[in-house]
Amino acid sequence: MNARCIRAIIKKDTLMAIRNNLLLIALFGGVLFSLIYYALPSDVGESYELALFDEGSSEYLEILSIFGAGGLDIDDFDSLEELTVAIENGDYVAGIYMPDNFDQDIKSGNVPTISLYYKYDLPESVRMSIEYILESSLEYLVLGIEPVINSYEVLGEDMAGRQLPLRELSLPFYIIMALMMEMWTISTLIVEENALNTLKAVLVTPATPSDVITAKGVVGIGYSLIVVTVILLITQSLRGDAAALFVCVLLGAILSVSLGLFLGSLTKNITGSYIYVTVPYLVLVIPGLLLFFQDVSIPYIKIIPSYYLINALNDILNMGASLAGAAKDLLIVAVFDIVFFALGIFTLRRRYS
Repeated sequence: MNARCIRAIIKKDTLMAIRNNLLLIALFGGVLFSLIYYALPSDVGESYELALFDEGSSEYLEILSIFGAGGLDIDDFDSLEELTVAIENGDYVAGIYMPDNFDQDIKSGNVPTISLYYKYDLPESVRMSIEYILESSLEYLVLGIEPVINSYEVLGEDMAGRQLPLRELSLPFYIIMALMMEMWTISTLIVEENALNTLKAVLVTPATPSDVITAKGVVGIGYSLIVVTVILLITQSLRGDAAALFVCVLLGAILSVSLGLFLGSLTKNITGSYIYVTVPYLVLVIPGLLLFFQDVSIPYIKIIPSYYLINALNDILNMGASLAGAAKDLLIVAVFDIVFFALGIFTLRRRYS
């Protein structure tokens, strides 16, 4: 390879990208999109915040609170009207009204009645959970039998007390969007040069197809590293194992550049390149979207290369994984890199040699 030719092509491609408004929008669109990070919740609610109006100052309230420990955070109100206003304003998940005759019913052996207030948009699963906790508490008061769980086992990693807020969970999604956008950038550069016949002009110089491919790879990877660094700085998320994070982003950049080289060789016009790139792009960001929907599972998701990149990013940024801890996912991404890079080189050489 000719180092002088490679430097000249890198300079040319860099200037082309800067002068192309669409490419600039693509490059910085991911950065601007990452500002959504600050609009997402920054903490995790591990308990239900409830409002309580105890009309008769029940002596059994302390017993009820035992069942609420770790599950219900209860704030007292002085009137039912104040309670309902707080629920309507969305300040609390639900409200509990304990009538004046609550203690009398218990002492008489009757099942006491309490009222539960909640807003119309409260998820049914949350409502049922609160109802179950309250019903269990009342059974204990009346029957004197405390619900007992003989044993329990936590399957998988126990995240109790350290669940990640949606804000932090979303971070790998912005990064994967920015990285995969480079696939579109490289593809567009190739198609644009082909349409203007500048690529053929370059190849009649001492520059070889290997020089062209290497130069475009350097440009794409360079832009990827810059954009991802800016995203991490904007979101104040430059953390974790520095070596692991760098390797992960680098492998992701190589993946997007390799796919861009391949897809850019499939068409001769910009419109066609949009079609070829859009579908792979949408597929590659699916694993990132699933970060927002933890309960959703899509079969065969593991056949998408970006799935492993997302896992590695999440482990490094949010779980504190080291290079060794993320090695399995990074190795799989590296294998995809090799396959797609070889495919990209093969198709470009075949077309322009």
